[in-house]
Amino acid sequence: MKHGNNMSFFQRIRMKYKVTVLNENTLEELTHWRVSALRFFVWSFLLILLILALFSTLILTTPLRHLLPENVDVGLRKEVVRQAILVDSLTEEVSLRQAYINTFRDVAMGNISIDTTIQSANVLAHERDERLLEKSEKEKEFCANFEEAEQYNLSAPATNDLPENMVFMKPIQGIITETFSSAKNHLGIDIQALPKSTVLAVFQGVVLFAGYNPQEGYIMQVIHPQNYISVYKGAAMILKKSGDIVQTGEVIATMDPNSSNNMLHFELWNGMQALDPTKYIVLE
Repeated sequence: MKHGNNMSFFQRIRMKYKVTVLNENTLEELTHWRVSALRFFVWSFLLILLILALFSTLILTTPLRHLLPENVDVGLRKEVVRQAILVDSLTEEVSLRQAYINTFRDVAMGNISIDTTIQSANVLAHERDERLLEKSEKEKEFCANFEEAEQYNLSAPATNDLPENMVFMKPIQGIITETFSSAKNHLGIDIQALPKSTVLAVFQGVVLFAGYNPQEGYIMQVIHPQNYISVYKGAAMILKKSGDIVQTGEVIATMDPNSSNNMLHFELWNGMQALDPTKYIVLE
């Protein structure tokens, strides 16, 4: 009985069927096909294999393969991130250069009156310094927190006296080539830096400004306790941005390692008053 069932099964799959297409109105036979169940399954299997082969070829030989999670190009992703950072840096530099050009144009047209004590090359820096005198919300919050912490400190010093608990570090290793002179409007000192020197924060504080000036290079301003402000000009690269907290002696910028003529201009302010850094920092 079982053998008979098997024979009838094979007979059924080898049995041919006729598929006819008729005209519905005249019942005239238009065309027909003869097909067996075995041939139908074979052709269906071959068609499925052909579709899978075409789909695999499409995925493996076209950029569609990058859509697969296992084929994500990590190097390409890193390059995209690097290019995005580069574009952001270039955009910021173009903005700074455009601001400088606008200032130069206003000076040439007489829209900006130049102070006799300020050289025309420093107009942009002077305007920036004036804008920095207006505290941002982050600066106001920092000052408020600091004043609250210091309001019961009975040993608070006078404005121009360095507190006993504040010891300023040397901003960079080098030789002073030009000293502080308010008469010459040179409100800081110039330090000839040694090769491969780094710029250090003279005391802990918060970065007020970090940016680029075509005339002075990269510039950074840091506010410290007791309303002291240190200014660093002429670095080849800055490592901090506005709002960053820095510690005493922390590297905040670098000089050009390929140049033997690096010059750092350093200023020290207390509020609105420029101070002679040599009276507050041991630089020799």
